[in-house]
Amino acid sequence: MKYLINYLETIPEMFGKSMKENKDQDLFYYKKGEKWLPVTYSEARDKIELIAMALRKLGFEKDDKIALQSENRPEWTMIDFACAHFGFVTVPIYPTLLPDQCKYIIKKSDAKFIFVSTEEQAKKIIEIKKHIKNVDKMVIFDEVDFKEDWIMKFSEFLDIGKEFLKGVDYTLEDEGKKIKKDDLWTIIYTSGTTGPPKGVMLTHFNIATNAQASQEALHFEHRKRWLSFLPLSHSLERVGSIFCFLIGSTTYFAEEMIKVPENLKEAKPHYLISVPRLYEKIFSKIIDGVGNASPMKQKIFFWAQDIGSEVSRKYIQKNKKPAGMLGLKYKIAKKLIFSKIHDVFGGEFLFGISGGAPLSKNIGEFFAASGIILLEGFGMTELTPVTNVVRRDKIKFGTVGTTIPDVEMKIASDGEILFRGPNVMKGYYKNKDATKKMIDKNGWLYSGDIGLIDNDGFLHITDRKKNIIVTSGGKNIAPSNIEHQLSKSRYIDQIVVIGDNRNFLSAMIVPPQDIIEKWAKRKLLSYKSYKELLALPQVFTLFNNELHRLQQNLARYEQVRKYILISSAFTIKDGELTPSIKIKRRVITEKYASEIEKLYAE
Repeated sequence: MKYLINYLETIPEMFGKSMKENKDQDLFYYKKGEKWLPVTYSEARDKIELIAMALRKLGFEKDDKIALQSENRPEWTMIDFACAHFGFVTVPIYPTLLPDQCKYIIKKSDAKFIFVSTEEQAKKIIEIKKHIKNVDKMVIFDEVDFKEDWIMKFSEFLDIGKEFLKGVDYTLEDEGKKIKKDDLWTIIYTSGTTGPPKGVMLTHFNIATNAQASQEALHFEHRKRWLSFLPLSHSLERVGSIFCFLIGSTTYFAEEMIKVPENLKEAKPHYLISVPRLYEKIFSKIIDGVGNASPMKQKIFFWAQDIGSEVSRKYIQKNKKPAGMLGLKYKIAKKLIFSKIHDVFGGEFLFGISGGAPLSKNIGEFFAASGIILLEGFGMTELTPVTNVVRRDKIKFGTVGTTIPDVEMKIASDGEILFRGPNVMKGYYKNKDATKKMIDKNGWLYSGDIGLIDNDGFLHITDRKKNIIVTSGGKNIAPSNIEHQLSKSRYIDQIVVIGDNRNFLSAMIVPPQDIIEKWAKRKLLSYKSYKELLALPQVFTLFNNELHRLQQNLARYEQVRKYILISSAFTIKDGELTPSIKIKRRVITEKYASEIEKLYAE
């Protein structure tokens, strides 16, 4: 097939090009104590070589599976590059997974070796060791000593590589030249929203083309700063790490999710890849702050937003600078209001990517009015993962944009979105039946998502095919559209709409505790616990009013008529969210089954 781009075909090819151009630049920054410490491209290259050599010395060969269970840190990416040069196949494992979930992936993938980050992660593997006899060795990044023959520290592991390197007559780059485009790069296990995780096999050509096509679509500037906080086990962050290296960027690794707001101000990133959750939380805090401000400050804020919205429509969404009297007003609005929003992102932000879940249209428009550009995209692990993204010079909120170069897209007769291109996975590991169901004989991959393509070629996602609710009255309803609409409320943090085989829709709503408690304080409400607060009639009046306000443009059969207020957030730990922060609808509806039945019985 003839492609639009003359691609570098493997990770070692991309790696070599970037090393020539950026060897003296800072590649990574990581936090140690109160200091951010740098790692240059050259320093990383030398350590990558030692990692690869150590694995070779320990007897690992091409196509052997190497598991990697760690939070984001330099070692993660260096191991990824080391394995890519020697043909070892990486198997990422989310550090949030429980021991039994880790066991499933390690056994299914045939991993022979595992890297872990901390003592906590090591203990998970020790707990399941008797069940994962395929694993020969474990290496811990932190200086933790378990005094077991099969476990070693990362520093000891690197020493093996140093000694082995002295006796060989080849380099990292020599081995990288042997890698072919169709060689297996990684096996990524899906998050399992609807069943057991499946191992997605991605090749070097899959990732190489996806990284380069994404760059061709978005034109990120070279040698800029990024903040990495989405798990590198997540395919979106993983491809981000590859093209960050390709274009000579500097990546700051966030310490942990809770410290992302602090790290944003320290790293001052130019770019950011995130799921909508971060942007939603920042939005909620801003709106809450405005709600608690004086009438004069509120008036100034809403004046600035009106100016910003006009500037956004006429200029920002077309990648142009505002001019004339409107441009002058926008400068004033920026100084009074928008500069404070920019400071939340570090003050030097150029634009952000939002993926992994739909971004609410109102949030995209709000930030654009402030000069913070969020470009929404779409993809899935089986597609390496990027297929679509909104371009900087033609923004259309509420869509996920057009396809990146060399990716084809069409809509099936039942509304399902199909894709074809060099980013389509090789298949599911040891699961030919599932592969055949996913990819047809002509190479089209069935995404499982429902959508439509508008006249400009922009993709609009309606919902997951398996999430479609069919009411007892025979109405087909996409719950995500309703959830997005209701999530515009500052009083709704998480929501799951239900109603399959029922005669009306209901919802399970998790309010943001801090905002609800501030609201209760202003209303002078008396209560002994947060659960007691949520049961007060004044709170139900608040939510009734919010639902009425936000559902006026929905058809009657699409409107949520009853709801349950839940006091604790849905979490990964409780199995209600996948590691990539997607809602597990079946788990949640089963957990609250008795409450749901009471709701419909009333």
